[in-house]
Amino acid sequence: MTLGVGWALLDARTGDNRPHSHVAHQFSLALEPDCEIGGTYQLEFTQGEAVLIPAGTTHCLAPVGKAIRTVYVDPLFTGVRDLTRERGLIRLSPDEAAALEVVRCGEDARRWVSTYLRHAPFSQIDHRFQAILSEIEPGISPATLAHVVGISTTRLRELAIRDFGVPTTKLLQWLQLQRAIESLRQSRSLADAAAAGGFSDQAHFTRRLVEWFGVTPSLGLAQLEISVIR
Repeated sequence: MTLGVGWALLDARTGDNRPHSHVAHQFSLALEPDCEIGGTYQLEFTQGEAVLIPAGTTHCLAPVGKAIRTVYVDPLFTGVRDLTRERGLIRLSPDEAAALEVVRCGEDARRWVSTYLRHAPFSQIDHRFQAILSEIEPGISPATLAHVVGISTTRLRELAIRDFGVPTTKLLQWLQLQRAIESLRQSRSLADAAAAGGFSDQAHFTRRLVEWFGVTPSLGLAQLEISVIR
C-alpha cells in the first residue's frame, strides 16, 4: 500500500470485508477473473476490467482471495470532489482500465489519477479546506476546526457535506484514519497507530477501521507493506 496526500494505491487480495463506505472515490481493477462488488449496488467484473465506486457508496469486494488493484482518491487530492454526476457503480473505459493495469508504483498511480481527472466533471472543494485539513492535529473537534477556518460550526458542517459528502465529525474521523494508517508504516504497532491518529485506544481505532474499510487491522492493513509519498 502506498499513501499520499488525498490518494492511496493498494494491491491486495480481498479479505472478508464487510459492506462499508468512505470519503474517497475508489477505482478497483480486477487482476483475476470473476470478481464482484456487492453492497448497495452489485456488479461483476473480470480480469482487466475496472470500476469506479463513488465516494459514499456502500460496497464490498468479493469473493475472498481475489487479487484487486485499488486506487483511492479523496478531495484532498488537488481539491477534487464530485468525480461523477451518476449514481451507482461506473465501469471505466477499456483504455482507462488498461492504463491502470500497467501502474507499478505510487508515482504511476498519481499520474493515472491526474490523467483521469483531466476528463472527469469534478468540482473544487472550498479553498479554506485545501491548506488546513492536511495540517490539522488528529482528534481536533469540529468547533476548533471551525474556529481555525474562521466560520461557524453550522457553516463548516454544510461545507463538509458539500465537499466531502459527510458531516464534519465523519470528515475528521477519515483524517484520523489516514494518520493512523501512515503510522503503521513506521512502527507496525496498532497501539502506536491508534495514538498517532488521536484514537482513545486500539479498540476505538479498530471500530473506525471496520466502519470505513470493512476490515480489522489483523485482517487487513496491519499485514500490508506500507509506504508514504509526500
